Amino acid sequence: MNSVLFQNVSIVDPGSPWNGMHADVLVVDGEIASIAAPLSIDSTLAAASHIPTAIGGCLSPGWVDMRCQLSDPGYEQREDLDSLAAAGLAGGFTTLVTQPNSLPVIDNAGQIRALIQRAITLPLCICPMGALSVGAAGKDLAELYDMHISGAIAFTDGRKGLESAQLLLLALQYMKPFAGLVVQSPLDQSLVEGESVAECVSSVRMGMKGIPAMAESMRVERDLRLLEHSPGKLHIGPITTLEAIALVRAAKAIGLQFTTETSALYLLLDATENEAFDPVTKVYPPLRELASVLALRAAVLDGTIDVVSSSHHPQGREEKTHDFYDASFGADVLETAFAAMMTAFKGEPYALETVIATISVSPRKILGLPSASIQEGGMAELTHFDPHLVWTPTVADIRSKCKYNPLIARELQGRPLGTYVKGCFHRI
Repeated sequence: MNSVLFQNVSIVDPGSPWNGMHADVLVVDGEIASIAAPLSIDSTLAAASHIPTAIGGCLSPGWVDMRCQLSDPGYEQREDLDSLAAAGLAGGFTTLVTQPNSLPVIDNAGQIRALIQRAITLPLCICPMGALSVGAAGKDLAELYDMHISGAIAFTDGRKGLESAQLLLLALQYMKPFAGLVVQSPLDQSLVEGESVAECVSSVRMGMKGIPAMAESMRVERDLRLLEHSPGKLHIGPITTLEAIALVRAAKAIGLQFTTETSALYLLLDATENEAFDPVTKVYPPLRELASVLALRAAVLDGTIDVVSSSHHPQGREEKTHDFYDASFGADVLETAFAAMMTAFKGEPYALETVIATISVSPRKILGLPSASIQEGGMAELTHFDPHLVWTPTVADIRSKCKYNPLIARELQGRPLGTYVKGCFHRI
């Protein structure tokens, strides 16, 4: 029997009748066996008295990260599947949705099946996305249906997105019969190449040209117009700018059906972080001005943004030990994503339930994953956490092979304590 007792925990789950209540939750062999406030000392509890116990804090459905760079195969020096899983568990995640931009790119059914098979023994769930186009090169559609029936959870070309409007329209039309999800990164590459930071007052102080906000808003507007012309399943993100938020809010107001995402760092850090010219803060999309950070927080709280992801994209010494301009984009973020969110929303009285919705409930709904609601008889995929715990991450807290995390040595609020996934309890 592989079980755990979560004792006197506050349940955070909008879909559970126990939401907002303190209770004891007994999990037995991957199923929520009993919930009570408190569990009585009866034969059930007595029989389970030898099992691990996690006391206090909060309990929610297991967290899902919708944007996680897959570096294995091809870039194993940055991250392999084992280190990715360790980083995910350390961040409180029970499911990781991987981007297809490994080497080779995951663009066919055989590669999807192989990745799923390799992930079986990992201590958490891996849900691979397949490439939208062959080699993620943006020229010809990949084997979308074959990858779908082989287990691909969604389709994307990764952080560059599809440049071709015609190809995106074709993808929306082609995948409609099997409800395939298109995940599109909204940046016009013709306005991005060669730049390292966002175009704003901060970039002027740095003496750098910068990536304009319209590189994102133009692409969001184009993709929404294509969706309006040919409805399908479209998820856009990460969005980072005031202009993009306004476009998304207006489109949702007229009933256009799509979902959106931002990432944890964009809720906490602004473009001034780059002024130290430390490559660890060089991420993609770039950090934006404070007004956009505040607007993103408001958009998460009011539901305009459906999902908050990690945008975990580890880079090794070879990629990061350069001057700022020449260093690669990307950072290890999984272990501190939740803390970044909770720190960003510190002082917001109703933020916790919203945060949990954006990293658990909404991703599952968008991706068609099984519900993990905390109810008796339900599947147990759970995250145990303390939303108020103040801590300062160190390099020792980073489980990824790469240690380039811009939140190391910063005081943060909120930390995962453990996970229950695949029938096993993992204490962090």
